[in-house]
Amino acid sequence: MKKISYIAILFFGLTAACDKIDDPIPADLGTSVSLDGDVEFISEPELGLTDTTLLKDFITNNVWDTTNGSDNSNRRFMVLEEFTGQKCSSCPRGTREISRLRTIFGEQLIPVGIHTGFFATPNPPGSPMYTTDFRAPGGHGAVYAVKFGVSGNPRGIVNRIGNAKAETQWEADIIAVKDDAPDAVLSLSNYYDSINHVVRSQVEIDWKKTSSNEYHLQLYVIEGKIIDWQLDGSTDIPNYEHKFVLRKVVNSTFGKELEDAVNGESEKFQYIFKLDNEWKSKNTEIVAFIFNNDESAYEVIQANSAYVK
Repeated sequence: MKKISYIAILFFGLTAACDKIDDPIPADLGTSVSLDGDVEFISEPELGLTDTTLLKDFITNNVWDTTNGSDNSNRRFMVLEEFTGQKCSSCPRGTREISRLRTIFGEQLIPVGIHTGFFATPNPPGSPMYTTDFRAPGGHGAVYAVKFGVSGNPRGIVNRIGNAKAETQWEADIIAVKDDAPDAVLSLSNYYDSINHVVRSQVEIDWKKTSSNEYHLQLYVIEGKIIDWQLDGSTDIPNYEHKFVLRKVVNSTFGKELEDAVNGESEKFQYIFKLDNEWKSKNTEIVAFIFNNDESAYEVIQANSAYVK
C-alpha cells in the first residue's frame, strides 16, 4: 500500500503557464512535521505548527465544526470552471446558465467562477462602483485563462477537457462525461475552527483504476452569496449576487502531484489553511479535484466539494 500522508499546506505563488507543470512543495512554506512515522503535516508559517507537540495541541485544543462532501463512489463528479468578470456585460448570462445546469445535474456539477482579465480589474478605491477585487490572490486565474484558451467572456471549461467554450456548449460537454464510471473515489471532510478562521480539509483518494498518468490534486476555496456590483447588459446592478467565486487556490496553481494510481490503493491528505476574516464561512466551500497533468490534456477525473460550516 502507498504511504498515507496528512499534509497541511498553503501556497499563494504563481506558477508559469507552460506545457507541463513540475510543482514540488515549496521549501519556504514551513516546517514539515511527521506524526506516528507515516503522517506528515506541512503548515503555513503563520500558524507556527513547527513540531509535533504544537501540532497536536492545535488540533486537540480548538473546536472544529465538521462537514462532509457527497458520496461519489459510483459517480463521476464534474468541475465547470467559468471565466468571468464584474464589468463583463455578458457574464451574468453564463451564471444563469450554470444555475440552470445545477437544477439538472445537482451536486454532480461543481462550478467555480474565476474572475480574471480586463473585465475583472476593479476600479480605483473611491470610485462609485466596481471597487471590489474578486480575483484570487496569486495571479492563478490569468494562468488558467492562457492554459485553457479563454478567448472571451463568459467562457467555461468542463473537466478541463479541450479549451474553454461559450455557455451554449457547456451542457453538451457535461452530458458527454456525466455517466462515465469514476476512476477514483474522492472523499472530502472539512474541520473548521471559527475562532481562528482555520480550515483542515481532509481528502482521501481511493483508486479504482491502475494508470501510468501523472495525476495532481487541486484544492480551491470558493464563496457564494456575495452582494456587489455587476454589469448585466447595459445595466449596472448594485446588489447582484455573485456565486461560487474563486477566493483562494490552496495548493499552488496546478496542485500537488500524487503517487501512481494503483487499483485498490489509497492516498490521504489534510490541508490546513486560514480563511480571510471577511469571508462568510456558511457560504464558503472547499472544492477538491484530481486531474491528469499532461502536456496536451488536463482532464479532471474526479471531484468533490463541501461547505466549510
